[in-house]
Amino acid sequence: MPFYLFKNEPIAPGLRRIAKEQIIIGLKDSEHNATPVDRGVHSMRIRCKKLRGLLRLPQPLMEDFFLLEDQRIRDAAKRLAENRDREVIAKTLTSFGGPVYEPDDTHHPVSQQDIEQSRRILSNCLEAIDDWPLDLHGFYDIAPGFGQTYRKCLIAWQHVLELPSDHNFHRLRRWGKYHWYHIRILERLNKKVLSKRRKRLRKLQLTLGDAHDLAMLQTSLGTQENVDEKLLAQVRDRKKDLYANALRTGRKLFSISVDELVAKLSRYWAEQHHRVSNHE
Repeated sequence: MPFYLFKNEPIAPGLRRIAKEQIIIGLKDSEHNATPVDRGVHSMRIRCKKLRGLLRLPQPLMEDFFLLEDQRIRDAAKRLAENRDREVIAKTLTSFGGPVYEPDDTHHPVSQQDIEQSRRILSNCLEAIDDWPLDLHGFYDIAPGFGQTYRKCLIAWQHVLELPSDHNFHRLRRWGKYHWYHIRILERLNKKVLSKRRKRLRKLQLTLGDAHDLAMLQTSLGTQENVDEKLLAQVRDRKKDLYANALRTGRKLFSISVDELVAKLSRYWAEQHHRVSNHE
C-alpha cells in the first residue's frame, strides 16, 4: 500500500486510494490482539499524521470539509498521545546510560477505551472519503495546497535562522513533515529528482525528532531538585549537534522558493502527461 500516486494515476482517485489504505492499515494494526498494543497505537498515530498531511494538498478546494476531517483526525491522534512524553523521556535517558526502559506488559500509556474511540473516529473518516469534494484534474488543482504548506515550511525555517530555539525547530519539524508527505505522494512525477528531496526531508525529520526528544529530557532534568549537571550538559551538547546537522540539511532543502518548486512540479506533471498522450 504505497504512500504515493502511481505514474499517470488521476489525482482525485489516487488521493482517495491513499487515504483509505492508510486508515485500513491503522485499523488492522490496532485490532485487539493483532499486534502489541504500543505498536498498534504507534501505527494509528503515524496514519493520522499522514492523513493530515495528505488533506493539505486539496485543502483550498475542500473548504469546510477540510476543517471537519482535519479536526476529526486530530482528535483521533490526540487520544493516542496520552503520557507519551514520559515514555519518550525514559527511552531517551536510556541512551545516556540511564535505567533501561522496560514497559510494563500489564499497563499501557493509552487506555483501551481511547484506542477504541480513535478507531471509531478513523472508521467514520474511512466512510466519508468517497464524499470528499475533490474536483481535481491536474497538479494545478493541488498546487495552491502544496504551495501553502511549503510556504509555512519556509516561514518556520526563517524563524529557526533568526532564533534557533526548541520551539522554532519543533515548528519546522511539524511543517517539514507535511511537506515531506507531499513530496512522497508526488514523487513519481519525477522519481530521479524528487527522491533526493524526499530522502533529505526524511533525514531532517529524523534529526529533529531526536532533538525534540532531547529537548523534553532536558526540560525534565531541569525540573529536578538535584540536577545531574554532567548529564544535563551531555543532553545539551547532543541536541546542539543535532540542530547543527538540521541546519546543514535545511540549507539544501529550503533554498528554493515556493514559486520555483511549484513551477518544477508543474513541469514534471506536464512532461509526464505529454509522454502519455504521445503513446496513445
